[in-house]
Amino acid sequence: MAARRARSTRTEASIFVKLARTGSVVQEYCLNGARTVNALLEAAGMTTGKGDKIRVNGWLADEDTLLKQGDIVTLAGRVEGGDK
Repeated sequence: MAARRARSTRTEASIFVKLARTGSVVQEYCLNGARTVNALLEAAGMTTGKGDKIRVNGWLADEDTLLKQGDIVTLAGRVEGGDK
């Protein structure tokens, strides 16, 4: 009888990341599957608007940016003002 091959049971551990939108409270989210900014926004029930800037740990990012444990994602909308 042939030896059975062990199946890979490797699973990715959950990660916790924080999300802050300008003018709102910082919240922590657990991501179990996809680890992108887009997956985080879906978990938070948020979308980005035209002119929104996404940053991960202070660096410019986009919705496809991969996240890791402890990352802080910030969303800032377009800022207008000043003298015309």
